[in-house]
Amino acid sequence: MNTVFDALSLNRDKVHWEDYLGALTPWENHQGIWFKREDKFAPLGYGGPNGSKMRQLVWYVNRYRAGRTHILTGASIQSPQLSMSAIVGAHYDLPTREVVYSKPHTVLSHPNPAVAAGFGAQFEYCSGPYNPIIQRKVADLTKDSSLVVEYGITLPHNRYPAEDVRKFHEVGANQVMNIPVEVKTLIVPAGSCNSLTSILLGLSRNPSGVKKLLTLGIGPDKRIWMQERLKTIGVDPSALPFEWEHFSLHDSGYSKYSDQFKGESWDGIDFHPTYEAKMWRWLQQNRSIAQDDKTGFWIVGSAPSLPVIRPFFTHEVAS
Repeated sequence: MNTVFDALSLNRDKVHWEDYLGALTPWENHQGIWFKREDKFAPLGYGGPNGSKMRQLVWYVNRYRAGRTHILTGASIQSPQLSMSAIVGAHYDLPTREVVYSKPHTVLSHPNPAVAAGFGAQFEYCSGPYNPIIQRKVADLTKDSSLVVEYGITLPHNRYPAEDVRKFHEVGANQVMNIPVEVKTLIVPAGSCNSLTSILLGLSRNPSGVKKLLTLGIGPDKRIWMQERLKTIGVDPSALPFEWEHFSLHDSGYSKYSDQFKGESWDGIDFHPTYEAKMWRWLQQNRSIAQDDKTGFWIVGSAPSLPVIRPFFTHEVAS
């Protein structure tokens, strides 16, 4: 089975997704380069919803679901937060309400809302496409019984206890435990920086053989936010035991966050067009990666496939 899950089901009588939070996703060597396959944290099978964000969302819902009657979230219609929230909600038998900027007659023409609807999500519509407007609507709808999935699937460290924030990142920090001893340079995406924060927490404790970290910014620079967050959970970002180089694909003008780089692959691995594909193309154009087993490339997740997900739908959605 091409996932760390032994059983592929929404049904909690058959599998509890939280039991796999500590399962280590594999490293694979493809033509002399190591790849961390976080896309194999895939509770509905490879090609279904997957990756670091999925793991953190499962942890969050499992931890805070007691006494809540529904999940409430809001995001861009392009965001996998919509589909992931509905899917994890369905596993825990929590209905999902999602705030989007769209029209009722067009919302299902977008993949992530269509998948969310397949798992029973109900949509609420806001007046504009910008995130502050979306989150204002979420705040207006929030009740004591709402389990709010924050934008970016995170725990804001200015509102949650430091211990909770640390535990949120522990589930990703654990994933550094099987870095191959040969890897000296580790390449990691920096988007929301939640996954990167988890990796840095893990590396601060167990750097293995890593001598250099190269992070590539996919969206606006979040390093100040991340440094505050690291200090909150007890990590001094200036005292990490390796060299850290950062280059922003977004802030340099190489690519915007919303750009899709399709068709990038390596030895059978198809890279996510929003994340790893941008990194891979930039690396091919600007850096040579020696195929000598000393480089590790961290895949935080892969684009889901509707044909893989559709058989698990709990609600009928027009094709």
